[in-house]
Amino acid sequence: MYSAWIKIDDNLPWIELEEAFQTKAEAQKALKERLSKAKIKIVKLSKQEKQMDAPINVRHKNSRIARVASTA
Repeated sequence: MYSAWIKIDDNLPWIELEEAFQTKAEAQKALKERLSKAKIKIVKLSKQEKQMDAPINVRHKNSRIARVASTA
């Protein structure tokens, strides 16, 4: 039995088809059919805000304060 997974982007999780397939070829054929019929709709685009570097103070229980520059 084979399960079929789709990965669209590194930022998105894997998508698993609900069906299980008897052969690898059958799974590949089903994926090709699903992807050829896929409709993608953009519903919202948000403006990416400029990220700022800001110093962060980190304190551990038994150590001095460490100053770390954030590189977000």
